[in-house]
Amino acid sequence: MATDHQNPASKQQQPGTSAFKLVIYEQENFQGRCHELTGACNNLQEAGVEKVGSILVLCGPWVGFEQANCKGEQYVFEKGEYPRWDSWTNSRRSDTIAAFRPIKVDSQEHKIVLYENPSFAGKKIEIIDDDVPSFHAHGYQEKVSSVRVQNGTWVGYQYPGYRGYQYLFEKGEYKDTSEFGAQFPQIQSVRRIRDMQSWVIEKIVKMPVLCSSCADKRAVLKRPKTGHSLCKECFFWAFEEEVHQTIMAAKLFRSGERVGIAASGGKDSTVLAHVMKLLNERHNYGLELMLLSVDEGITGYRDDSLETVKRNQQQYELPLKIVSYEELYGWTMDAIVKQVGLKNNCTFCGVFRRQALDRGAIMLKVDKICTGHNADDVAETVLMNVLRGDIARLRRCTSISTTSEGEGVVPRCKPLKYAYEKEIVLYAYFKKLDYFSTECIYSVNAYRGYARTFLKDLESVRSSSIMDIIHSGENLSVRDGVKMPVQGTCSRCGYISSQALCKSCVLLEGLNRGLPKLGIGKHHRLHDKILSQQPLTEKEERKLKLADF
Repeated sequence: MATDHQNPASKQQQPGTSAFKLVIYEQENFQGRCHELTGACNNLQEAGVEKVGSILVLCGPWVGFEQANCKGEQYVFEKGEYPRWDSWTNSRRSDTIAAFRPIKVDSQEHKIVLYENPSFAGKKIEIIDDDVPSFHAHGYQEKVSSVRVQNGTWVGYQYPGYRGYQYLFEKGEYKDTSEFGAQFPQIQSVRRIRDMQSWVIEKIVKMPVLCSSCADKRAVLKRPKTGHSLCKECFFWAFEEEVHQTIMAAKLFRSGERVGIAASGGKDSTVLAHVMKLLNERHNYGLELMLLSVDEGITGYRDDSLETVKRNQQQYELPLKIVSYEELYGWTMDAIVKQVGLKNNCTFCGVFRRQALDRGAIMLKVDKICTGHNADDVAETVLMNVLRGDIARLRRCTSISTTSEGEGVVPRCKPLKYAYEKEIVLYAYFKKLDYFSTECIYSVNAYRGYARTFLKDLESVRSSSIMDIIHSGENLSVRDGVKMPVQGTCSRCGYISSQALCKSCVLLEGLNRGLPKLGIGKHHRLHDKILSQQPLTEKEERKLKLADF
């Protein structure tokens, strides 16, 4: 039911006896003609609403739809003010709302189970009376194809931190993605929908937990790293000062240095940029900070994340340099995947990205690069190198800073080395940082993914597993007599290498010759032929082509 008003309704208007009341303004910031809804409206245009510019929810939660008859993208509204379209969505797909209906809040108790496969099959994550800003931080990294809501009303989000497309889940069963309106089986955060009365009851029934640090404010989280219950302000201070202590203990920087922050737009690099700028000012590091990004050429992924980096540049007022695979190597990852497939594409990307960061750092004339590798990343790398038997990398992978001698190599460091990924997610969420949270579309078969799953399983039975693995890696020693690679330089490009040709040059040679397997595996004996531009034998070419790649 819609009622048309020529003059804007007062934002102080009382909801009266109606269980649901919503006011639509045709212009932003509650200006222009307004229309009042007290019930479902399947077609706003037919009800005389020409445009939705801003929304005032006076009573009850509502769901809006991109298309008439309650179809298309969903937008959940709770009591409050929404002055423009980006206050109710950050999916950036559409700013149109064509239909509304009230949401029935089922009960004060909440329970939802999300399943990996349709028809409630595969791995699952069960959530009871809690909001979860990141499934990934809770060890669930699978897709979500079906959902069973046993109690309460929920809203799921495409990305961590309650971002991206929204999906309303009322009590019942959703056997596949089409039943909750998703194009892709991707949900990475979920929260409860509660009306104001439920909030009041909960506040009366549940005694608030006070912050264990200040003992004054109400705690909003329990730190995964220490188990302490902290308020937001104490958590921010603890997280930031722990990073500061890591920097000071390892003597990562010297006053006057130019430091490039490797920025991908993801949560780790965004938190790193924010914290580095904050600590540089708070503790007077005397650093000149700048952002350095690599464009791998992945359509629908890296182009979107670079838009986030550009916004970060404006938010943090730091210089930004973007280097691309295409300009450095003549290839994009889209083109590489077309040639090599999805089996070993991460090898190409990892090798090229490392060299691209160094080249970008030289262009910026920085003294050091700092990356957003966190404690989870370091522990995963230790496990991967153990499983591969890679002694050389195992020996150096836990180092907080790395330096290599050679042309075009810039020292690197990891200020977030001891920061848990869960805490980085919480810090970004509570700080409301602007970051991009989609996994790379080409990383589905990445070896690291298996190590990550194994690590999460370990952490579920032993909470200190991440730090235990890092400390084990730091204290490993290699016995005398073990043959180790000798660092040299590439005969073609001058980059560091333990072989006549660096990995990047070998991979490029394989791509350019149509022999993508040339850089995968051990083909060092062919390096002399490549350097002297000798043709490969028919047997060698057949072995290196794509047949089983």
